[in-house]
Amino acid sequence: MLENLIIDTINEVIRNIFDDDIAKTLLSYLDENNSLTIDEKLKIFEESLPKILGSGAVIIEDLILETLYSKLGIKFEQKRKSFTECITELMICQSEKR
Repeated sequence: MLENLIIDTINEVIRNIFDDDIAKTLLSYLDENNSLTIDEKLKIFEESLPKILGSGAVIIEDLILETLYSKLGIKFEQKRKSFTECITELMICQSEKR
């Protein structure tokens, strides 16, 4: 399921870059409330990253997107859309392929 792949990819990238304590803090924004939709979780995650990482958040978002697109066999072209918009667009494209 694409939602699981998205969450797993975010986990993978964050854990590869940061130590356990920072990774747990960043990932807590995805795990906090299971009643939220994937879109809501991603929006909260996207809003939280710059508060924690400052301008470096964009680099992390791009790494996550590059990794996710790569796993799906799609070339990631950096667009200046938001992180959430890129993932939403990807989810729509993938659901249309089914």
